[in-house]
Amino acid sequence: MGIKTSAEITRILKNRWDKSKDSDKSEWKVLAGMNPKGRYDMFISDPERVWQLKTEQTGKNEAIGFGLEVGKIDDELKELMGMGAPVPFGLISPQKNSNLAIVLAGVQQYSSDSTHTLCKEYISEKQAKLDDKLDLEIERLSGDPVLRRKYREQKERESKSYL
Repeated sequence: MGIKTSAEITRILKNRWDKSKDSDKSEWKVLAGMNPKGRYDMFISDPERVWQLKTEQTGKNEAIGFGLEVGKIDDELKELMGMGAPVPFGLISPQKNSNLAIVLAGVQQYSSDSTHTLCKEYISEKQAKLDDKLDLEIERLSGDPVLRRKYREQKERESKSYL
């Protein structure tokens, strides 16, 4: 499976969740962190596979993202997926060609160090492709004056400290 939109990945995850046994649902894990470019890397695993979503905030309540299936989960990946601080998460993914959205919510582990390790040591060649795809999409969106203004305002908000 190649690079897909975040909406396509969340649809795949929802279908797998719906088909999974109740006893397996407790084995689903989410690990998220921010990379040096200020983008979020989110890894989601079920008992068999791992997926990654890479997103960037483009507005106050808007983000764009792409993802891919990383591969099979093993003991080393399971250990990395469990590192970090437990924090609540939520992701709303509007679906193309419908008025529906998929909502992912629960408790994730948050660790930029762990996500960085996953990105660099386990899936490094795919990371470059995800970053390139996100760069191209942001460049395309910057051609729209309204979206360019929203993006600039978002980056200004991110640069301010919370005091």
